[in-house]
Amino acid sequence: MLKHYISNEIIKTILSEYELPLNGIHGITHWARVMENGLRLAENNGADSKITTLFAVFHDSKRQNESRDDGHGKRGGEFAFRLKDTLINLNNDQFDLLYYACSYHTAGKTEGDLTVRTCWDSDRLD
Repeated sequence: MLKHYISNEIIKTILSEYELPLNGIHGITHWARVMENGLRLAENNGADSKITTLFAVFHDSKRQNESRDDGHGKRGGEFAFRLKDTLINLNNDQFDLLYYACSYHTAGKTEGDLTVRTCWDSDRLD
């Protein structure tokens, strides 16, 4: 099921540029929990599961440290943008939601698009 949303190439590309320990606080186990949370929430609320799945792997992919890193969400969105139309298969509206969700996931926002809120909640639940 996830293969449809995230290719091995996406994962390889993210991991090749990830600067922190893979088993760190914001590493791959965190991404997996965020993905599971997002898929469960989307199943119940109708959010776009493709976006929530991609959010899980991109939202912290450009962290430079495990503590305060104010620009990491936007860097993650920009990283996803670099892969748009090559490895990421989203239409423009979907991609805009992914980019926004990544860019503002640490801003403490709670209102907006259902899919974006689902992304944020999936991260907050971890």
